[in-house]
Amino acid sequence: MLISFEHKGFTFSNYVVNPQANLLIKNGREKRIEAKVMSLLVLLTSSKEEVVTRKQIFTAIWPNVVVGEEGISQLIYSLRNALGDDAKNPQYIETIPKKGYRFIAEVKIIEAKKNASLVPEVITPNSQKNNVLNLNKKWLLASCLLGIVALTITWFTEYVLLKNNQQKLIIESILPITHNTGVEGDFSFYKDHNKMVYVHSTEERVDLYLKTLKTNQLKQFTNDHWVEYSPLWLDENTLIYIRKKAEKYQIIRHKLQQKSEIIYESTYYIDSIAMNSVTPNELTFLENDHYRHNRLNELKSLNLINGKVTYLHDSQLNLPTEIDNPLYALDGKTIYFFDYSDKVTQIVALNLKKNRYKTITKRFTSVAHMSLIEDKYLLISGELYTTKGIWRVDLNDGSITSILPSTGGQNIVRALMKDDQIYYATYSAPLNQKIANINTQTIDQLSKLNSNANEYFSIFSKDNSTIYFVSNRTGYHELWAYDVNKEHAKQVSKIEASFIHRPILSQAEDYLAVIYQKEELTLAIISVTSGEIISKTSIPSMKYPLAWSKNDESLYISEHKGQVNIYEYDRETLQPKLIQKKAGLFAQQSLDSESLTLVDYEFGGVIKLNLITKEITPFNNSIENLINLKPGQLKVVKQSIMTAQSDGPIRKIHKYPLTNNEIGNTKNSGSTLLMTLPNWSRITDFNTDGMKALFTTSPIPQGDIMKIVLSQ
Repeated sequence: MLISFEHKGFTFSNYVVNPQANLLIKNGREKRIEAKVMSLLVLLTSSKEEVVTRKQIFTAIWPNVVVGEEGISQLIYSLRNALGDDAKNPQYIETIPKKGYRFIAEVKIIEAKKNASLVPEVITPNSQKNNVLNLNKKWLLASCLLGIVALTITWFTEYVLLKNNQQKLIIESILPITHNTGVEGDFSFYKDHNKMVYVHSTEERVDLYLKTLKTNQLKQFTNDHWVEYSPLWLDENTLIYIRKKAEKYQIIRHKLQQKSEIIYESTYYIDSIAMNSVTPNELTFLENDHYRHNRLNELKSLNLINGKVTYLHDSQLNLPTEIDNPLYALDGKTIYFFDYSDKVTQIVALNLKKNRYKTITKRFTSVAHMSLIEDKYLLISGELYTTKGIWRVDLNDGSITSILPSTGGQNIVRALMKDDQIYYATYSAPLNQKIANINTQTIDQLSKLNSNANEYFSIFSKDNSTIYFVSNRTGYHELWAYDVNKEHAKQVSKIEASFIHRPILSQAEDYLAVIYQKEELTLAIISVTSGEIISKTSIPSMKYPLAWSKNDESLYISEHKGQVNIYEYDRETLQPKLIQKKAGLFAQQSLDSESLTLVDYEFGGVIKLNLITKEITPFNNSIENLINLKPGQLKVVKQSIMTAQSDGPIRKIHKYPLTNNEIGNTKNSGSTLLMTLPNWSRITDFNTDGMKALFTTSPIPQGDIMKIVLSQ
């Protein structure tokens, strides 16, 4: 029997639900969920333990909208994440194979007076006020102070930050533009014609394709062993794009029906080409100068006529060092970018003539792509708090409108407006953890650890019996522990973070040190047993915990702002002390605590630093692709150096000898290949003897280009 809860509050387990406000309340803590996720919850709970078919979900959630089967799976995934439910051992949502889903917890309707006392008042825009403002007036008067605070916060959220209803873009339908195996995305249009260029990637290759929208005519544009990305139209017959092979990066100018032309080349990663329509003979791009100089991201301008390169960091005062997604305004006088170099990530507008900065918004946790809608709005593909999707940002007042939240493990990585329709690219690749056993040349799939969520940044305990990892299976990013023998995972932390970086485990295995993003970037020490935060401090930029001291009284952390430095942080005060400049990636204190083995980027290899005399003993500096390795991908084990090596999609484990070498000399200390891993794997930790490696992998990634048809 169907009993609609759409206009009623209800409870189940420890949850109180306010459907009209899209609000979940658990033990007094509020969580706002996306409207379609709430609609699904209402549909399931209204069915009184009856099976809700997929067809019923389609009809109720997406009336008159074309959505693929994966849409339901992603929506179910999002609801389970919001409730902290486990698909394998469900408390709330049970999957009925080949039929649908059933809500199995007992649901009770909240009576009017009870509802008023449990659910705070929420004010939404005028079009919904009459439906939402149904709380008991006596309760409001009795709780006036709390009500004023709640009303103020709600008004600010609904009216100023998320003007979802006053200026909502009405979606008529969502249609696929591409739907082939692999990932299709990173696309662009030329303003005056009907052709789209996009990147199509599979496990084997990456190429550019041209598609005529009206006729659906498709043509492969590149066919080589390079990886192409970031394509833009220079004019109707010319493309600009970046390509890479091994450690070589090139910017290419390519006229249709002609050979390609290299216009810029580098050994460092190039990203984010931007064109200024006022000066079409110049393009701007980001070049990631890894670890070697004073900036991680150099914003450069390339003259397409004479090939001259200029550094915008030289001409623009106070330009942040860590920026992404540069985008020019239509008049060419302003450049927008995403700044993640300070405590608060922000979208910034820089007036190039006046060298004047203006913060547009600080609300986004991450931004995958930015584009313009005329010169009034930014179209953002990114994450607001913990919700990913497409957003419209008003350049005048910074207000944000949600256009299309992403669901499940799907990310929206690019969005462009063309002919009053929105085209966007999706990317889905759930991350799983696996163990490579070098001795047996086998891979443990860790099937009981992995879930439908993303699991990554895993590390070993000393005896390999526990694996600590990061997962977003609750809807937030948390630290988890997996008992290898019992094959059981349990949540450790209670941070509710939007992101957590790779943790490190103390010598006594009592604490985990992590960097996480919530309201701000934070360094924290967390108890393994209780999950409570022992100490924490906000940090101005990204840092990477590397290792604990032998007595667990301090930890070594590399700071990747400007240049890489290793610091020693006191465990209790979290106050830093500089240990070595231009160093990072790995740190290991000696048993007598007098020296530290680390990676020195100036030397280009592994050294031993005496912490008392500051004397340096150089070791191997012939490790390939050292500057591209990430923490966890290099470990010194006795007289060997274990490393992860990559060549395109290929991933391998190599061993180098820990040989002494003089500073200034380069010895060719050959490596030994130990094991080949699945393509695109990412090693996150070696165990104590170096014979096992934890790595992250994913099924074959999938991504399509979609079109949102808007109601006129």
